[in-house]
Amino acid sequence: MQTPKRRRGAQGCPRSSPSPPLLLLVRAVWFCAALSVAAGSFELTILHTNDVHARVEQTSRDSGKCTGQDCYGGVARRATKIRELRAKHRHVLLLDAGDQYQGTVWFNFFKGREVVKFMNSLRYDAMALGNHEFDNGLAGLLDPLLKHANFPILSANIRPKGSIASNISGYILPYKIINVGSEKVGIIGYTTKETPVLSNPGPYLEFRDEVEELQNHANKLTTLGVNKIIALGHSGFSEDQRIARKVKGVDVVVGGHTNTFLYTGSPPSTEVAAGNYPFMVQSDDGRQVPVVQAYAFGKYLGYLNVIFDDKGNVIKSSGNPILLNKDISEDQDIKAEVNKMKIQLHNYSSQEIGKTIVYLNGTTQACRFHECNLGNLICDAVIYNNVRHPDDNEWNHVSMCIVNGGGIRSPIDERTNNGTITLEELTAVLPFGGTFDLLQIKGSALKQAFEHSVHRHGEGMGELLQVSGIKVVYDLSRKPGSRVLSLNVLCTECRVPTYVPLEKEKTYKLLLPSFLAAGGDGYHMLKGDSSNHSSGNLDISIVGDYIKRMGKVFPAVEGRMIFSAGTLFQAQLFLTWGLCVSLLYFIL
Repeated sequence: MQTPKRRRGAQGCPRSSPSPPLLLLVRAVWFCAALSVAAGSFELTILHTNDVHARVEQTSRDSGKCTGQDCYGGVARRATKIRELRAKHRHVLLLDAGDQYQGTVWFNFFKGREVVKFMNSLRYDAMALGNHEFDNGLAGLLDPLLKHANFPILSANIRPKGSIASNISGYILPYKIINVGSEKVGIIGYTTKETPVLSNPGPYLEFRDEVEELQNHANKLTTLGVNKIIALGHSGFSEDQRIARKVKGVDVVVGGHTNTFLYTGSPPSTEVAAGNYPFMVQSDDGRQVPVVQAYAFGKYLGYLNVIFDDKGNVIKSSGNPILLNKDISEDQDIKAEVNKMKIQLHNYSSQEIGKTIVYLNGTTQACRFHECNLGNLICDAVIYNNVRHPDDNEWNHVSMCIVNGGGIRSPIDERTNNGTITLEELTAVLPFGGTFDLLQIKGSALKQAFEHSVHRHGEGMGELLQVSGIKVVYDLSRKPGSRVLSLNVLCTECRVPTYVPLEKEKTYKLLLPSFLAAGGDGYHMLKGDSSNHSSGNLDISIVGDYIKRMGKVFPAVEGRMIFSAGTLFQAQLFLTWGLCVSLLYFIL
């Protein structure tokens, strides 16, 4: 910044009475800066997280358990960077876009108490509800989070029905006006309308269209004289962009749900950017609206600087997610609190289950985009658990398993502890506490399920099916609903199991997570008559017992899921985390 020249005093920097040169310079700079702010420009720094998923402790590079030197994230390291940036900038908001719940042994044991404790300690200014905040039902959201948070929890598109309204009245707000310096900033929350099929909110909450509800509340804020509005929510990158285009009055969109990594320049770690940070969207009324996410698991801290003019219009936005690596020290007070709580976890989480001699790839980039060996291991374990005595007609009563890639939440690194798999690591992979159930289903419905598996492939939404006893070939160049080229299943009425074409009119037995059997992730075709559905054992028990029995595991990627040669290049693009979303955006 150039030092203002004294001859310009008549335009706003008046001459001072004689004083030492240095003091004169300091006074001139501060006085001109004050006049600049008075002229209307306002700079706001937005720090943001999303999809942290109970990563209280620091993690490995791919967000699994870290025991070595190459560690990332964790609440103690995040606290250090937040403190540093609050000291550096005058006007700072710390926001979270949902899905703090669920993902590691911390949540399984503390049920969200760890979330509210550390979010309070880090002094978050607001949080939007994600779908996983409802995993333990409304009761598990109300206590501990809603009742004990020292910050507003927001969602404008959730409407309670019936008697439940009085129970949560005042706990979930549609918006909050926060005084930042001399300015008012409005923050409107939103939650994916798919929450009823992704989680367990119960029958008394209605999830309405995000754009419509955001517009209603943006209008209210405008009427109240608020001209700086942030949409903070958890509906995915595509919906974030739709909000930026459609909702008049929204100046910035801070999102989550799809774990989207945005970055300007060369990325600092292994994540591949789906677009620049911030991702600029032109609204239907001609404004440039910055849209941001900060990947997931607390590996990064989103860092956005926005300058508004006196009418609340964004005139400049810049920044990048900050990689929270070992170069950033951990806050010792927060770390002490983490270690204190960790003592309670030790006996619960340190049980040894078995070993792996290969990397068990349960990353988002793998299991939501193509066949992953951890998905193969899980489904193979489920089949093994259901092997019964053969008879004259069948070698077994069931040969097929499916699991949604979004249900696989973490990898296991064979280089950590010589490949030892603990209950803590397995809980991070399968944190939801569901069962693997037995379903009788027609071949035609199973075919529909595999079409649904890739109907929006590339968006990282978690529907892609990992399998055992099934071989499927997809052609992504075809329209959604007609992408399955072939679907072969392992025969049961045979002495030598082989893969045979699926018969649409035949009834098959299928093993699957209880979540899918209830129609979760949009798999309505799997939700049928309860007489055809038998509940099974806990997922973590099935996989844990299998690993114990095997002693050592080494699952491979075997070609159970293939993308046809005609779309090989397209499939490879889809494997890069969310990249096709931004490519399609620019093409269209």
